[in-house]
Amino acid sequence: MDPMLLREYEAKLDDWLAQGYQVLADDIDGELRLTVLYVPAGDTVAKEREQEYWPQTPEIVQLLGGSGVTISRALAGPRSWAGAHPEESRE
Repeated sequence: MDPMLLREYEAKLDDWLAQGYQVLADDIDGELRLTVLYVPAGDTVAKEREQEYWPQTPEIVQLLGGSGVTISRALAGPRSWAGAHPEESRE
């Protein structure tokens, strides 16, 4: 990965974490979907701030892991749901 591009991703992640945002990462067919949430104190519901797709390169995976962001693999692969795809059940 281009070092300058990696620094941009790192700066964005550091900025989110410094502001107290929670970062969630999902593996979506080999790409990372990052959801950035602000979780206020108290009983207030978290509000989504931003959602981005990042490349799933070894450098990005290491950057996220080093910052304490776990990558969920629950949505990885071509069939992350149980049963037939809704488009396959057309008659």
